[in-house]
Amino acid sequence: MVLWCLVGGELGALTHGATNLGSGGGVVEFVLGINLVPWTALVAGGLLKAGSRRRAGLDVKGPTERALARVESSRAVSEGPDHLLRLDLTVVPEGRPGYRVDAHARVNVMDLAHWEAGRTVVVDYDTTHPWRVTPLVHPDGAWTGRAALARIDSAPTTSRVSEPPAGRGSLRVYWLLPLLVGAAAYLLPAVLA
Repeated sequence: MVLWCLVGGELGALTHGATNLGSGGGVVEFVLGINLVPWTALVAGGLLKAGSRRRAGLDVKGPTERALARVESSRAVSEGPDHLLRLDLTVVPEGRPGYRVDAHARVNVMDLAHWEAGRTVVVDYDTTHPWRVTPLVHPDGAWTGRAALARIDSAPTTSRVSEPPAGRGSLRVYWLLPLLVGAAAYLLPAVLA
């Protein structure tokens, strides 16, 4: 909240400096405001987002289990010897219904054929946050054998899980009010003087 008050004050300085540029008195305020506002706002926004994720319990890592998954689609999103793949997977945990999830894997160009649509791969998934899936590029021998023998049906797209949003509606109170207070705290004395 303090950082958002600071952003408000910086915006107040920017505004006050911009209105006084003609008289030559607002140059320092304008230059400081225009240079500080973006950086302070980025830091304040990042801290606010991290806090909201923590309050929602999204940063807590749960226990992981190993499972088989079917590659529904695979698309390279970077190039080089190790490609970053964006994957659409059907994860099938033992004793539970399968579900769809998006995941990423960094795969060597020589191993790209193992990640084509329809192939079965091995993943680790977070049991409390099932959208956290880590594809294993080189699983151990037992899981490699299971993946080679398994035939997994596609889960319906309605079963897709993804990270829930971290309470966006209440965040306005955390930044809008301090922003206004900071701007008012800077502008009122400057206007009244």
